[in-house]
Amino acid sequence: MRTTLNINDALLEDLKSKARSENLPMTQLVERTLRRGLSAGSIADPAYQAQVRTYEVGIKPAYQGISMNQLYDQLESENTLKVTEE
Repeated sequence: MRTTLNINDALLEDLKSKARSENLPMTQLVERTLRRGLSAGSIADPAYQAQVRTYEVGIKPAYQGISMNQLYDQLESENTLKVTEE
């Protein structure tokens, strides 16, 4: 069956490059890629809820609710102050 698709230019270039490198016709590569994508989507169960255990790590209340990067920056600056005071 013949159809028309609108594909992002960068994606089209990636497909063309892959088809050339694997020495495949574009149609065959697109069909294979679509099949893989469709089969990958059916593996995951949308009703599945992952269970994640949490552990108390003893973070000071002042640091709770901030990102890991912010926490790292804060701890690094406290360490720098400690080193310069010594």
